[in-house]
Amino acid sequence: MRRTIHTLVVAATLAATHAGLADTVTIGPSKDNTLYEDGTGSVSDGAGPYVRAGTAGASSQRRGVMAFDISGNIPAGATITSVQLELNIRQISAQWPGPSDVSLHRLNADWGEGTSNAGGIGSGAPSTTNDATWIHRFFNTTLWTAAGGDFVAAPSATATVPGVSLVTWGSTAGMVADVQSWLDTPASNFGWIVIGDEGQPRTAFFFDSRQNQDVPPVPPELTIEFTPAVPTVSAWGMLLLSGLVVAAGLVVAKRRRDVVA
Repeated sequence: MRRTIHTLVVAATLAATHAGLADTVTIGPSKDNTLYEDGTGSVSDGAGPYVRAGTAGASSQRRGVMAFDISGNIPAGATITSVQLELNIRQISAQWPGPSDVSLHRLNADWGEGTSNAGGIGSGAPSTTNDATWIHRFFNTTLWTAAGGDFVAAPSATATVPGVSLVTWGSTAGMVADVQSWLDTPASNFGWIVIGDEGQPRTAFFFDSRQNQDVPPVPPELTIEFTPAVPTVSAWGMLLLSGLVVAAGLVVAKRRRDVVA
């Protein structure tokens, strides 16, 4: 009996403390797209295999957008401790000037992913219903406040893209704050915009999108470390532990009475 009680007490203690253990999840985007600099919003790439960023040719800008389902993959009340984003840079401009800094900025407004598909063509495809474009959040009804996307000016993270390679952003305090905010307030989760070097020509590159089917496909991956909230599980564990302690006390008291008798 004593051994059984000890086992149950240990189990209850583990239940009470398990909620505080760190955990890790890796997820892909729930949507992604490319904003092509175009005053009419006629070009997009919602279902294409690549997302683009940087300067194409002499001065035409490309910006990637992506969002992740945070609240659907991390329990409410968790504390985010680390965030890293990995992108597979599949191709760079033919006249690539060399390594360039690429930044993630938190988006301030929602946007869409339509069925446009440019394939490997860098100039994009005709926009379809609900596509995000340079001027539209949702083609062809809802506009960005500012052409090129509505986003926080300060970057959440910056990484150097050396060329064709796997590149990781983070973890940074900005990325952690973004993901924590998206978990706590899912309605504010509009994702990030990827902005390349727009200060010089031919810095454009593209990376695998969530729809990529190259061999092998390497879609974006967001790796998040978090600590689950303690109260709910901990309360049940402590209640069970308290009950077992009381039960153990009653058993000991009964045995003492039996010995005296």
